[in-house]
Amino acid sequence: MSTTQLNLNKKVVFITGGGSGIGAATTDIFIKNGAKVISSDFSFPAVELSDVDFNLNPVKIPLDVRRKEQVSKVVNMIIEKLGNLDVVVNSAGIFKETSVFEITEEEWDNMMAVNAKGTFFVCQAALRYMIKQKKGSIVNISSESGLTGGSFSGAHYSASKAAVIGMTKSLAKLSAPYGVRVNSIAPGSISTPMINHLLTDAEPFKNEIIDHIPLNRIGEPIEIANVINFLASEEASYITGACISVNGGTLMP
Repeated sequence: MSTTQLNLNKKVVFITGGGSGIGAATTDIFIKNGAKVISSDFSFPAVELSDVDFNLNPVKIPLDVRRKEQVSKVVNMIIEKLGNLDVVVNSAGIFKETSVFEITEEEWDNMMAVNAKGTFFVCQAALRYMIKQKKGSIVNISSESGLTGGSFSGAHYSASKAAVIGMTKSLAKLSAPYGVRVNSIAPGSISTPMINHLLTDAEPFKNEIIDHIPLNRIGEPIEIANVINFLASEEASYITGACISVNGGTLMP
């Protein structure tokens, strides 16, 4: 699968959930297109923020997006070290297919904390700066489940991803007068670690999913990264508050 070549030369990009899947693919394509990328992930090895080498590309920073203080420190450090922040991609997220009557309070709260609250905290920290500089682009990763309720995702997952779509629209309205754009993407079934564990040793289930996709295959992370790349670029300068469905045709509004 080829990457889309859009000019992001010297843009400073902050990506959450950059350790795998969509976040990792987005990191790769942004670097190929000339961006300076700060990639964060819960799974990255622990390191003191003061010891992070900002000369690398990507810069890798461990981050728990549920912790507002951590998020603020990372965003402030990016601006302090690199002078600006042009693009934010909120790709950090978790997934669990728990049935409605088995979802515990702890599981519900954690799903919301990572997928919804974490996304908001990153947007909040970034927008404080982007509004002042009167430019910037934020791309939030939602899910087709946030639009449809999903066919095999848990209700808590669908609710958390619907929240991402709602907050994206609200933040887009707030920031548009300042030249800042905020959009979301709703991926369908994509070959990431989150979904691949469901399909391991489950060929009939995989075939059932594919049968409901008009393009007759599961998508690749790079196909989401290409859309993120577009939304982050100046080629999408008149797009804000949108939720772009990338799902092989399973949802056609």
